[in-house]
Amino acid sequence: MSADSTTWNVSEARDVQLRRGGAAGLAALLLISMAILVVPASAADPAQGTISATNRQVAWTGTAFVASNPSPTGCLGATDPSCDHFALTVDRPRGAKIEVAIAGVEGDDLDLFVFYSDGTEVGRSTSPTSIERIVFDHRTDHGTGAYDVAVQPWLVLPGDSYEGVARTTNAYLAEGQECLEAVPDSIGVPGVTDLGQTIVLEVLVLLDGVSRERAEAVFAVAAESYAPANVVLVADQFRSVRFDGTEGSEQIQQAKDLLRGARPAGIDVVYILTSKDITDAGDPGLVGLADCIGGVEHASHAFAVGEDVPFENLPLGPFVTIVDGTAKVIAHEIGHLMGAHHHYANCVEGNLDVAEDPFDLSPCTLMFNFLDFISKNFSALNLAVVRGHAVQFASP
Repeated sequence: MSADSTTWNVSEARDVQLRRGGAAGLAALLLISMAILVVPASAADPAQGTISATNRQVAWTGTAFVASNPSPTGCLGATDPSCDHFALTVDRPRGAKIEVAIAGVEGDDLDLFVFYSDGTEVGRSTSPTSIERIVFDHRTDHGTGAYDVAVQPWLVLPGDSYEGVARTTNAYLAEGQECLEAVPDSIGVPGVTDLGQTIVLEVLVLLDGVSRERAEAVFAVAAESYAPANVVLVADQFRSVRFDGTEGSEQIQQAKDLLRGARPAGIDVVYILTSKDITDAGDPGLVGLADCIGGVEHASHAFAVGEDVPFENLPLGPFVTIVDGTAKVIAHEIGHLMGAHHHYANCVEGNLDVAEDPFDLSPCTLMFNFLDFISKNFSALNLAVVRGHAVQFASP
C-alpha cells in the first residue's frame, strides 16, 4: 500500500469461497484462466479521459466481460488482458486529491486497481461487491503519463459491464487561522474533565436570502455529525439579515457589527447561512469560512459563514456527489469553531453510511477541505477534539 492511497484487502470470505471449490473448482479456474489469456487487453468506452482545472470529472463504460477471473493476483498493469482498462490523464497540481470509482451489476464482484504510468501500483479496492473506489494524491515521481485504471471481473456473468467515474476536488472550505488566544490541547477525559453528559450547542442562525424552513431542514442534517460526540447541535434562534458584498471575511465582520462584536448571551455559535456565492479574495470557489479554529471559547470569535449550496446531490454516472452539501458546510465550519482541523481529516474513515448508500461518493471525513469529497462524519481524532471543546466551552 502506498502512503498516498486508500487500499482495501481481499476479504477472507472470498478465500473461503475459493477453498470450497476443491479440485473441481481448481480445474474450472484453470479453464477460465486459459480462456482469458487468449483475450487481448480490453479498453473501456471511451478508452481515455482527462481531468483538469476546467474538466474536473470524467466517466466511462466498461467493456462487456467474457468470463469471470478470480485470480488472487488481481490486475497486473496496463497490459493485463484479464482486466478492463481506462487511461486517466490528470492535468492538476501535484497533491491534488483524485477519486476513482466503479459500479457494476448488483450481484457481480469487481475489483479496482490504479497504476502509475511506470506500472507501480497506486492502490486497490477489493471488496466482495460490484462497487469500488480509490482516493489518492496525484504524483509525478512515477512518471507524467496517464494512470491506468484497471477493473478485474472477479465474479461476473458473461456480458455484464460497469460504469466508471474519476474526479478531482472543486469547491473548498477554508480553515482560517488559530484564534489569537490559546486554544486548549486537552480533548477531555471521561470521568475527569468529561462526565459523559449531553452537551447542547446552541446556534444563532443569520439568514441572508435563505428561508427559515430551509435552515431548519439543513441544520437537522448537520446535527447528525455531532451526535456521536453526544453533542446536540441546535439552531436555537433565527434572524433575517441582508449583508453587503460576497467576501466571506466581510460577511463575518458584518455579523459581528450587527451583534456589537460578540455572540449574544446563551448562544454558543453564530452562523450566517447565505444564498450568496461567497468569495475569498475574489475566488468564488469558497463555500464556507470560520472566524478561527477554536472560536467557541471566545464570544468575539464564535462566528462562521456558509453557502446554501446550489449544486448539491449531483449525479455522476451511477453515483451521487455533494450529498447534503449545505448541511456538511454547516457541520464543517462549526467544527472549526469547535477546534477541529483539516489536518486531522482523512480519506479512510469517510462515508460510514456506505452500506446504506454505496452510491454516495463521499470518501473523506467531514473536516477534509473540499466539499465534494467530504462525508458527514468526523474522524475519530476530530470528534474527540469537538467533544473536548464542547465540554469546556459550550454554555451550560
